[in-house]
Amino acid sequence: MTDYNKAEEPHRAEGLLRTKLYLPDSTPSHITRSRLYEQLARSMDTRLTTVVAPPGFGKSTLVSGWIRQAGLRSGWVSLDAKDNDPLRFWRYLRGSALQALHVNLCGETGLGGFESAERISAQLLHTLIEISDQGESLMLVLDDYHVIATEAIHESLYDWLGKLPSTIHLALISRHEIPIPLGALRANGRLNELSLTDLRFTDEEIDSFWLKQTGAPPDGKTLRHLVRNTEGWAAMLQLSALSHSAGQYSGAIKPLTGRNRHVADYLMEEVFRHMDEETKRFMFRSSILDRLCPSLCSEVLNEPDAGDRIQELVRRGLFLIPLDDEREWYRYHHLFADFLRVKLQDAEQAETALLHSRAAAWYERHGFLEEAIEHALSAGEERRAATWVQRHAHVWLKDRETAMLRRWLERLSSHTANEPGNLLLLLWIDLMEGRTEMAEMLLRKLDTALERMKAEPQGSEFLRMREEVRILENFHSVMSGNFDRALALIQEYGEREDLPGPETPLLLSLGLELNEGTVPFIRGKFGFNGRIDYAESYHRAYGEFIEKNGMHESTFTSYQQTAMAEICYLNNKLPLARSYAEEGLRLGKKFGTVGSYVPSVLVLSNILIADRRNQESIDFIEEAMRHLRNQHQHTSGWYRILAASMVWHQLQIGDLITAREWADERKQRTAAERTASKSVLFPNDEDFIYIRILMGIGEWEEACERALHARTIAETRGNRLSELQALLLLSEIYANRNDSVESGRLLLAAVRIGCRQGCIRPFLDAGPAVMERLGKYEATVSHSSMWSEKERVFIQMLGHRSENAAIGDVQADARSSRGPLDALTAREREVLILMAQGLSNKAIAAELVLTEGTVKLHLHRVYSKLQAQGRVQALRIAENSGLLGKL
Repeated sequence: MTDYNKAEEPHRAEGLLRTKLYLPDSTPSHITRSRLYEQLARSMDTRLTTVVAPPGFGKSTLVSGWIRQAGLRSGWVSLDAKDNDPLRFWRYLRGSALQALHVNLCGETGLGGFESAERISAQLLHTLIEISDQGESLMLVLDDYHVIATEAIHESLYDWLGKLPSTIHLALISRHEIPIPLGALRANGRLNELSLTDLRFTDEEIDSFWLKQTGAPPDGKTLRHLVRNTEGWAAMLQLSALSHSAGQYSGAIKPLTGRNRHVADYLMEEVFRHMDEETKRFMFRSSILDRLCPSLCSEVLNEPDAGDRIQELVRRGLFLIPLDDEREWYRYHHLFADFLRVKLQDAEQAETALLHSRAAAWYERHGFLEEAIEHALSAGEERRAATWVQRHAHVWLKDRETAMLRRWLERLSSHTANEPGNLLLLLWIDLMEGRTEMAEMLLRKLDTALERMKAEPQGSEFLRMREEVRILENFHSVMSGNFDRALALIQEYGEREDLPGPETPLLLSLGLELNEGTVPFIRGKFGFNGRIDYAESYHRAYGEFIEKNGMHESTFTSYQQTAMAEICYLNNKLPLARSYAEEGLRLGKKFGTVGSYVPSVLVLSNILIADRRNQESIDFIEEAMRHLRNQHQHTSGWYRILAASMVWHQLQIGDLITAREWADERKQRTAAERTASKSVLFPNDEDFIYIRILMGIGEWEEACERALHARTIAETRGNRLSELQALLLLSEIYANRNDSVESGRLLLAAVRIGCRQGCIRPFLDAGPAVMERLGKYEATVSHSSMWSEKERVFIQMLGHRSENAAIGDVQADARSSRGPLDALTAREREVLILMAQGLSNKAIAAELVLTEGTVKLHLHRVYSKLQAQGRVQALRIAENSGLLGKL
């Protein structure tokens, strides 16, 4: 009996089934088909090879045998229906390539919760271009491509294929015609095609096959029958040989018309009627399993000797294909499996559901959740399946495998699908995919369901669901652009006194990545359409909620701290930005939320640059990159942003070579991303850094093209911060062209946005030349009626290059109209008094029986309300305002 742990080991790595990446081994009846190997060898001169024929014609055996004989470096994926999720499809294709290149699969999947199919395809293309430049060749094979029915996959694969370098080759094995345009490839000689006609066994091959299978060549009559009645069909030849070996071959093979019924009749008559009943029963019942191993079969079929039976089937050549080198996992040949399942339904339909139920239990107990859910659904146990989906949904949500989750939920009956837990998951999926309209409908359904639950004695479950819905209602408001509603909801949430305790298992508390770059929920810098005023109001209210409820040590707090760090940095409140960023960094590390960790690193790095500590900034980024590599998250977009930031800082200290090399690599990746994705992506940190590096190495025309593109997208999407950054870059570019009029127009357009948003730091970070040009416009603006008083003060401040100026020096916070003392809470006043007495944060915490982290949060709030940038300034403001006397 197989030891279970041994059977499990090769099965899965970072979400990928290793058995799906296994190059099929030769079967005992395999013969070398030289003419077809010669035809396949032409693949190395083409971009795409297609092998298309009905089941049973030896497609996979042929291609895998040729690869082994030719000694090719290859990656193989055995596709199944679950791979219709584009993200999953590209993860497997990437996994096969990396395994072929001998790269650590676990370390390269990058499951940080922020990947997309487009990014993976672009990243893989770039990797393949790199190895091609080194002279490496690679054959990638997608077996059973006919199971892929998602049009988006066909389109992205076709676009991706068009960019492959000449040393990388793709092969698609399918039962049906390949549903991608092949005409151009065919006309250009870049397509190698093998069809049913090619795969039919010739007379000579039939003779060789029969000899190898039975030990003796066929006589003339037998050969004529085989040629006429099998028509070169490998599966029929195999079955005929099995019948002959059993001593039952009569030379009278029934003609095949190609209809499934005749194939089934033939299989039954010529093979199965000569088997013992126990073997037939084993094969019928085990056919419900896509993959077999002894311990699994023993439990599902209730047969302790399942391992011996599997080995007997292998010995007899009964269509079992090994899936790993240890020969622990197998699958039936697809044609044979189809036949077995039909017969199982006919013979033991009542027992089929029980077999699926046992399989579901085995898979669930041993951690194979996807298979468990599939079998539970096949068993008709949809409530059991739904429970597992809900219990483990955070795993797939974190990995962004939303298409698979949606497919499972859509298989549920309408009654079960409309249960609150399942509606909730659909809502998360819609928001993660950016479907805000569908989400609105689901929110209404959930509100109705909550009313029903409220009337029923469900206790904690009702409380959990209520909180989940309110959280998602808030996110929906942010994503749909209803920022006033989002702010009202978070303020309302903060005023509540009936929040659930930390023991309530909210999905948000299970590590979902909310700031993944494609659909960020609550980021301070690029969230809220770049409206810093909305972002600041929202995250301050969020912070009050966190403080009131003592939720400082949580995943969602890490995002709030990071967002406030970004906001304070943009407002040039550097000490406060540093405090928030340090806390965001700590929590991001603790909870593995990369979307809070990396932006915090970027803020702290930029503060070091502002302090002229360039080398320290580079060292700090390198340390962060090492951390992501150690966490297997170095294939993420966030890692690339860190790498871009480091190159930019290196360029600032004179490293032109590194900058040029990085820019060349980024150009190639940009081209690949344009090909892989038809959608217009939001400009992010890396895009703007890329433009700055292009400018720094003298590639001004390319920089201008990219900056104009970023501005167009920002204007189209209404993202004010992105537009501001693009305008500043374009102003520099036109200044380099000596077009002072256009440069000034763009710079002043940026000033208007900066003033409205309270963004000081982008101007200061743009460099002395920009600040000098601003100084030239100060007099013009001060005498122009086209500029408001607020805008005139803003540009005067920038013109004086006030590195320590904050937006609070230009416009008072509306809340400060109550007076600084009134703005402080009772606890904040206590903290301020103790701080004035000279106590450290640790001593204040001990005095007030608080954690040191809570004291820091109170101090952040005190600094913010007093418009101070640190302890010393806060105390000076408090003393000058007479606050300390009043306290």
